[in-house]
Amino acid sequence: MNKLLHPLYGYPTAAWDFLCALADNLRLLGTDHRPLEAFTIGDDFFGVNVAPGDAPATDDYILERLAELGIGQVRMDFSYGSPGSQAERLLQRLLQAGIDVTLDLLPPMAEAQLLYHDPEAQHRWQRFLTDVLQQYAGTVARFEIGNTPNRGKWSGFSSRSFITALDIARQVTSQVQPQVCLVGPNVSDFEPLYNASYLRLMRRLGAVPVIHSDNLFVERVVEPEAYDHRVLGWLLREPLKLNLIKKARMLNRMGRRVGAGGFYCTYTCWTIKRLRRRSAWPEQKRVDYLVRYLVLAASSGELDRVYWGPLVCSRDGLIDDGADDYPIVDQVSFYERIRGEAADFVPTAAYRALAHTTSRLRGARCLGARHDPAGLSLFHFQCRDDKQCLLVWTRDAQAWPLQQLLPAQLLETARFMDTFGEAVQAPLVATEHPLFIELSTPFDVAMCQDVATSRISKVVHLSSPTHQSLPFNDTNWHGAVMLRDASAASPQAASRGLHPSDIAAAAETRVLRDARNRLWNIADPSAAESEITVKLNRVKGFKRLTYRFYPSKGRRHWNNACDMLRRDINTPLPLAFFEAPKSPGVRDSWYLCQFIPNAFSCRDVYAGLRNGGGEFAGLSSQRWFDLIAGFVCHMHDMQVIHRDLSSGNLMFTQADDGAVTPMVIDIGRARIWSGPGSRVRQRDRMLDLIRIAYKLDWHDRTRFMECYEEHHGKALSPLWRIPFWYYDQKQSWKKALKGKRKRSRQ
Repeated sequence: MNKLLHPLYGYPTAAWDFLCALADNLRLLGTDHRPLEAFTIGDDFFGVNVAPGDAPATDDYILERLAELGIGQVRMDFSYGSPGSQAERLLQRLLQAGIDVTLDLLPPMAEAQLLYHDPEAQHRWQRFLTDVLQQYAGTVARFEIGNTPNRGKWSGFSSRSFITALDIARQVTSQVQPQVCLVGPNVSDFEPLYNASYLRLMRRLGAVPVIHSDNLFVERVVEPEAYDHRVLGWLLREPLKLNLIKKARMLNRMGRRVGAGGFYCTYTCWTIKRLRRRSAWPEQKRVDYLVRYLVLAASSGELDRVYWGPLVCSRDGLIDDGADDYPIVDQVSFYERIRGEAADFVPTAAYRALAHTTSRLRGARCLGARHDPAGLSLFHFQCRDDKQCLLVWTRDAQAWPLQQLLPAQLLETARFMDTFGEAVQAPLVATEHPLFIELSTPFDVAMCQDVATSRISKVVHLSSPTHQSLPFNDTNWHGAVMLRDASAASPQAASRGLHPSDIAAAAETRVLRDARNRLWNIADPSAAESEITVKLNRVKGFKRLTYRFYPSKGRRHWNNACDMLRRDINTPLPLAFFEAPKSPGVRDSWYLCQFIPNAFSCRDVYAGLRNGGGEFAGLSSQRWFDLIAGFVCHMHDMQVIHRDLSSGNLMFTQADDGAVTPMVIDIGRARIWSGPGSRVRQRDRMLDLIRIAYKLDWHDRTRFMECYEEHHGKALSPLWRIPFWYYDQKQSWKKALKGKRKRSRQ
């Protein structure tokens, strides 16, 4: 064994290399995070991970899909069981078709765990490498050694066993094929201390890879443009500006410092399972992130290739194989095989988006770019067919008027396409969904207006399959309106009849509340609905001081409504909000939303259950508790806490077939967490639970909480009764005080 791995020599050396790696990371923290304004996307930039199926028909299917995608570069995992199996059958088919193959050679998990201390395991790894290299060196483009060494639970590697695997690979390649192109170390995610440490150790071994590889995920920060807070915490997120571009540059420079000649992202994707935690339309979000990731990765100027992965898989794949299980070993570490039959495979929306993006941007040259990491991004490309196009998008939940971005003449003559290449008719705004704009007139990025989006990022916008909201500004009012008429050519046209000056003259159809805030209905000016609800939010008394530090009530209602609908939480559709441009928090604001006729409240349900023998609207009390608890738990799981969820603020509608749809109202106090991870704690959940179950007796509360725990998937603290008891006492005191005041006034 190499003396580097001897405990008396290896540990000090490894410790020194770790300290040097730490210094490398600190030195690279000053790397620029902004995209290049001029770059070229290589013809071989786009790749994909593939795996074999049981039947030869799956091989045919994969080759057909690769041709359809226009992708000739694949990456494939190859382990001890692969020679002579369906994996070798697929490999030979790929090579016969002239596909550029990166073959990832890795031991099974159990073997990886033995590599450092078991000579027999080392011999088996050596024999496997020798056989594969003798057979495929010269036909396979490059070989990657090992996989995800920083994820021992997935790959089985420890640091010492991975270095052992690399040292044996170095010895085999020097004997069998010294000129073979090696790739590594395939660190997963952005953990640069691993990259720098392994690269330094590989240099000591004389096994520096020709291509430095990393699975450069950004899924943990959700959006491709986001700064990563998980490296050194939330406080340093903004100062460090560790976005995808900066990460790629840091990692590539680590590789070049030790002699690597290129940098590949060998596996990246967004899983539907995770996207479903944040979005009502997870398939559309994966499409958005795929296109945005690929363009930003190319704009770093550091990534030579990105392999999307996997091609076929039910949970993660561009193509759904129809299987309802997931392998024990994560596919990032070992994408071993495809489950299901080719006849059942269904290409997803992300597959179509990748096909269009590849056809438009492969070999394209970027002529200019404007990028605000917090908001809008615009890239100007000259494509291989010499046509020029723009690709523009915003961060999630934002919208930017195209008329404020691009010259009117350009918008009149341009052709608009979505991420699938389908025509879009006269869009008014750029949104989180990337928009391709094919140009017919000369263009220079300098013609774009300022793209600093700080003034719009405070308003949440809805971009759903059925609705699009627009920012609104005039002399007296700032706000947003929902586009309900496709013929409307501007936000001002979309707001016709909803503007505060119009509402004042509209006849009231019913008054719902007239106290601190006024709530009433008017006839819908667009006739899309019979009535709409108007809320005039007034700020009085001490709140004129405290609300100076808050958004207006109208904006809070609008933002929360849009955010809830984006997360598949029902609330009446917001139609518009208007606030004063200056000091909006302490001045009157307007909020308009859809009116839901024939709706009834949770308070009506509880009263009906008490008076109807445990049944209301055709449903038993147990079904009602299950429905209510399920809706509330879903809301919490989507990182939303209502904070005023009384039984009067949870409404229901019932269809003719008896199906009940819940929705929340009076959402101005709601708190909604954005970004990755779950930050809703049990005490946050209890804020809503004690209010929604306040009208129930203790027996029914227990039944309700059992339903909630079943939807939550785990038990709450056995002390959950204490917050209920406290809230009961608090309400009793409030009622007693109100009663005293009433008596004192008599």
